[in-house]
Amino acid sequence: MRHSVLIPLVLLIAGGPVHAQLNTFYRGVQTVDGKEYPATAQFSIEKGRVAMLMKGARSARMLFLESDHVLRIVDDQTKSYFDIEKGALPGGMGMMAEAEKQLAKLPPEQRKMAEQSMGGMMSMAPPAPTEYVWSNEHQTIGGYDCTRVDAMRGSEKRSEYWGTTSKDFAMSEAERKTMLAMQDYLRHSLIMVQSAGGGSGGDGTRAFQWDTSVDGYPIVTRCFDQGKMTLDLKLESFNRSALSKDLFEIPKGYAKQDLSGKGKRH
Repeated sequence: MRHSVLIPLVLLIAGGPVHAQLNTFYRGVQTVDGKEYPATAQFSIEKGRVAMLMKGARSARMLFLESDHVLRIVDDQTKSYFDIEKGALPGGMGMMAEAEKQLAKLPPEQRKMAEQSMGGMMSMAPPAPTEYVWSNEHQTIGGYDCTRVDAMRGSEKRSEYWGTTSKDFAMSEAERKTMLAMQDYLRHSLIMVQSAGGGSGGDGTRAFQWDTSVDGYPIVTRCFDQGKMTLDLKLESFNRSALSKDLFEIPKGYAKQDLSGKGKRH
């Protein structure tokens, strides 16, 4: 059993050729309240920037901008976004207590609106540790030799991925350092991004959890809630093209959210 911090898409690929940029594209199904939705996901990385997009029951993006010192969560469903800045991640219980204090000052209706405006993407409680259990199960998926890894919280299986060590998905040292920098933002935050893709159970984030202590790039990723599969994504394609500028831009008219519930138009 290996322990790892809850983070999206932190993949340490050792060895292999050095490449610039990496875009991977997934397709599958998300199930919310018994209803199935076609789902797609994209993960893109280059030196200093990471973008994760998911479309299913909701449409949202998680963006890491290292030079701006910010992790940005964009909810395209509600046309809103919020930033997690490194200076705002002190760790400990102080931030959670202060956030709750700010929300408590709001009238009931405003507080409800403030919470809803986040699209269900924030929780003030720190995540429980995730334990990764490596199986002896192997499959050839999409032409790649893959190993199944289960992500457990206590006795409950929350997600699984089938990872490959193929050199096709090797990242450069600069890209690896960018992923570690994003990991640092999340590790020190009491704010847990529950759902970069919406739906119950936080599928958007749980789909992109990996054991960072070893190699392995996800070809298949699945989420579970009380034993039922809620997300099933399989790698459809990948390329080494330059990352699109549109990935990181906030459309005009999107509202920037804060804990006070006040929005600012972009």
